[in-house]
Amino acid sequence: MPLSAQHYLALDLGAESGRGILGHFDGERLTLEEVGRFATGRGEGDIGADGVRRWDFARIGTEVDSLLARAQSRVGTLHGVGADSWGVDFGLLDSAGQLMEAPVHYRDTRHPPAMAAVHAALSPEEIWAVTGLQLMPFNTLYQLSARQTRVTGILDKARHLLMMPDLIHHRLTNGRSFCGEVTNASTTQMVNPRSRTWEPSLLTRLGLPSHILPEIVPAGTRLGITDTGVPVYAVGTHDTASAVAAAPAAPGTRWAFLSSGTWSLLGVELPQPNLSQKAFEYGFSNELGVGGTVRFLKNIMGLWMVQECRRSLGQSEGRECSYAELTAQAEAVPLGGPVVDATAHRFLAPPDMAAEIRAACRESGQPLPEGAGPLIRCCLDSLAAAYQVALGQLEEILGVKYGALHIVGGGSQNRLLNQLAATACGIPVIAGPSEATAIGNILGQLVASGTIGNWEEARVVARLSFPAEIF
Repeated sequence: MPLSAQHYLALDLGAESGRGILGHFDGERLTLEEVGRFATGRGEGDIGADGVRRWDFARIGTEVDSLLARAQSRVGTLHGVGADSWGVDFGLLDSAGQLMEAPVHYRDTRHPPAMAAVHAALSPEEIWAVTGLQLMPFNTLYQLSARQTRVTGILDKARHLLMMPDLIHHRLTNGRSFCGEVTNASTTQMVNPRSRTWEPSLLTRLGLPSHILPEIVPAGTRLGITDTGVPVYAVGTHDTASAVAAAPAAPGTRWAFLSSGTWSLLGVELPQPNLSQKAFEYGFSNELGVGGTVRFLKNIMGLWMVQECRRSLGQSEGRECSYAELTAQAEAVPLGGPVVDATAHRFLAPPDMAAEIRAACRESGQPLPEGAGPLIRCCLDSLAAAYQVALGQLEEILGVKYGALHIVGGGSQNRLLNQLAATACGIPVIAGPSEATAIGNILGQLVASGTIGNWEEARVVARLSFPAEIF
């Protein structure tokens, strides 16, 4: 790398693993270098003594500290660090700024009953009209209601609510940052997408405290410094926000995005939220993006289905095949196999994903996918079918035809799924970069530090730095 390069560390936390990715910027192009990775959980969290699924944040924090130290030792001067992660999950801090309990996992089974209880007091239509967010049982609003019901007094004692990446920034600044970055805050079902601010009236009507909600800051904000003097930046802290920021789309083109990983999120960037009745009926979300944009999208179950089938197959067959092996077996399966609804909540956290998929096929009168190849092909065909439906609904709602689908994130490496998506949607798929989330994280730091001027320039850097493959 050039001696004059600037070095930024992206802390990219996913449901399966967290990574530290160094970005080296020479003034025109960005190159990446992995510092290390660690397991955040198997994807569904650790079950505590009380039966609640949680994230082991103490261990995650220790791993983050190690990644930062390794990055600094590797490059000497580190020009910035920022964290991104999934949405909806949070930690509660007490008056001393200490975490009151390990954060609850979004796949915990207590969230759906809490959702029903909230809807008894606030109708889904009322919540949608204020937040424009898809009604999902794990959204933070429902999680908060569940915590209040199950843990007496915990919300009365709490002083701060911080989303997962905001907790990392709080740790990195040695407890000095209590801000909430807007892209992750918008996943909570407690933010008004028009004003890009909290909507405390929702909490008040449910008897939940609103004073715990932090100041919201935009992506590209400096939060403070580490004890070793490294600037800490709020990037697009929701991983999809960072991934979309790195989509190498050319200006003036009509394109949709698919952030492909544990979840599949298909949508477009809009200047304003769309709160239409049709968007509500079709289950779309208005999540906030970088640079004042709205990510108008639909949540689809994603490669979580493949991940969990791999685990199910490993348990039944005594060994876990690699993802490459499973994809190769799926590719050999003929067209026309069974397809399930990859947006159905039944696939959120079943005890056995393979059994759940077969049950869905049985209920719909389709042949059962037996064996690794047919099972994984069913997952991939189902995802492609869900993409086709979501894109059609998107075009119907907005009255726009899109000419390309940019697939970014780790799932863009699955060439079979890319081709199935292109065939199903009937438009070219532009796949890559696979490290879009880490790239978008680093681009956010470049914007926040003033190294590049704005998010439009950031997308130019992405196009110059990382080639894409067309299907």
